[in-house]
Amino acid sequence: MLSFADGNGAVVTGLVEPIDRGRSSIVISFDGPLNPTQAVDPSYYRVNALAPGNIEVVTKPGAVDPIRSVRYDAATQQVTLNLAHPLATGQCYRVWVDGNPTTGLTDASGTTIDGDADDTAAGDFYGLVAAGKRLTFNDMNGNRATVAVSGGGLVELWRGLNGNVNQLTIVGATANSTTLTGSIRPAKGSDGQVVIPSIQGLDGVDNLLPASFVTQATPIQSPTPVVATPQNLPYTLQIQAVAMPDAPTIQAAVHAESNGLWLIFGGRTNGMHSFDPSGLVSFPPIYQNNTIYVINPATGQVWSKDWSATGLPASATASLASSNQEFYQSGDRLYTVGGYSYDSSTGQFVTYDTLSAISVSGLIDAVVNNGDVAAQVKQISDPRLAVTGGDMNAINGRTFLVFGHDFQGGYNGGGAELSQVYTDEVRSFRIVDKGRSLSIAYYQAQRDPVNFRRRDGNLGAVVFPNGRPGLASYGGVFTRAGGGYLNPITIGTGGTARVDTQYDQFFSQYTAPNIPLFDGRDGSMTTIFLGGISLYDYNFSTGKLTSDPELPFVDDVTSLVKSADGSFQEFIMPSQLPGLLGAEAAYFQSPGLPTYSNGVIKLDQLSGPTTLGYIYGGIVSSVPNTTTPAGQTTASNRVFKVTLTPVV
Repeated sequence: MLSFADGNGAVVTGLVEPIDRGRSSIVISFDGPLNPTQAVDPSYYRVNALAPGNIEVVTKPGAVDPIRSVRYDAATQQVTLNLAHPLATGQCYRVWVDGNPTTGLTDASGTTIDGDADDTAAGDFYGLVAAGKRLTFNDMNGNRATVAVSGGGLVELWRGLNGNVNQLTIVGATANSTTLTGSIRPAKGSDGQVVIPSIQGLDGVDNLLPASFVTQATPIQSPTPVVATPQNLPYTLQIQAVAMPDAPTIQAAVHAESNGLWLIFGGRTNGMHSFDPSGLVSFPPIYQNNTIYVINPATGQVWSKDWSATGLPASATASLASSNQEFYQSGDRLYTVGGYSYDSSTGQFVTYDTLSAISVSGLIDAVVNNGDVAAQVKQISDPRLAVTGGDMNAINGRTFLVFGHDFQGGYNGGGAELSQVYTDEVRSFRIVDKGRSLSIAYYQAQRDPVNFRRRDGNLGAVVFPNGRPGLASYGGVFTRAGGGYLNPITIGTGGTARVDTQYDQFFSQYTAPNIPLFDGRDGSMTTIFLGGISLYDYNFSTGKLTSDPELPFVDDVTSLVKSADGSFQEFIMPSQLPGLLGAEAAYFQSPGLPTYSNGVIKLDQLSGPTTLGYIYGGIVSSVPNTTTPAGQTTASNRVFKVTLTPVV
């Protein structure tokens, strides 16, 4: 359990509006002592009414309720915010506490509060609080719930920004007179349950909440994956090694394609990082890839150019040479942000806040023909883009920066420079890329510290049954228990991300190549995952499916099919990878395939054996669970062709 005692910062344990104080205050409880000077400084807190219909969007709050003064009670470890205006009954308010890694509120030991409750120091706290006779709200599944009291008192709710309840409290109750009631209007596809993990103040209260209000969600029973056959899946796959001996060994790199040539830069040239207390040992700078590569897959020819020889200053190339950048290609433009690496100019490991806009054909030509690299790159910096290990793609011209974290300092190291803050957000904006100028506009962010605390997952383009484009995020790590996430998350054309709570994904919780296909005949969306790291592994020799919460490297290739009715089924493909491959590998889709505007392949228009594309590089492991990553894993330079044959 998270606590102040673990040394990772004090955690918020309560959020209430005491009715005996004229409804002009909010009390925040912590599980450990705070720095008393900072605790009474109003600049560390903010209270906003919610804008209508805007519960989940962090960047568009409603009116501010100014904080007149702050009181800190060291004995109870509670902060009381005294507000300039009384809180409206039935109105929901958003409470923010500053958990910035360097300037945020600290506890008595000097450690920044663990505001996002991820068991690491730092991270802003956000909470929703409301009190009234009758409160109505939506939970993260879209269920519309109402709770109410009669016969005296009020009902208080402390919720997260995803809408889910942390605690319900009955205040000012009249013994043997107050009654608590509720109702739920289930969302489409939901089980109709609303979770209320804790109810306080029930002494003398008649609790008549229906059974659909539960203390914990009912575990999802996903259908067991089945082995694909021509009878249950309309295609077969073939995975064939392609000889390309001159290709560099590389993983977690940026990649793009133009006119049949592959562009690769950034990433690392060794295998999985280690867990040494020194960042320099866990992420040796010597293995940062500081070279731009161009590969002709038809001939195997490779061209290269070091970033240091491009004429760009080191301040511009540092982010481009980093690992785990977020990126996507739109036509000839490649957009990349963030990334993590050792910055030689500062002597520190950093997550960069740089957005780069690159001409793919221009950069390829500059590397192949020794042209002007600097002319192909435009950059800006923005602290909202300091993300590594997330994913990035676009829907109808709007860019989505999905999940990830801001990691500052050496991996697994220590010291004041070390901090890790998950974004807990789906950030979106428009990239304004005109002439010599580059900027972002219309920025907003949807926050969910429960379901969006993810990194290193798989973001893929999808097509919905109505033919509209969207995105889906699969997997990601790490849950608070240390494993991988199971519920897929979809982002529709309206930009709202929603958790699909009706399915637990078995395979590919970690970044791996994924191939999207939509079948217009039945409205089903299929995503093929190739290897990587998974919660489950299938053994064809024994026919057994085994789970491992340590998330081992696997050779499994699977097809995750979402039918038009919203149901899921995972198929285990008989064609597996020839080794524990796929993690952090690149996928280059074959040009000329019939696709939708977002690159999703039109499965119903394929005929005969069709090369979908190639997977390249990534991490290869000699064992499923590594104990000495430096000796058991390496970066790969292997290339595999993926061929799909429709079942006639």
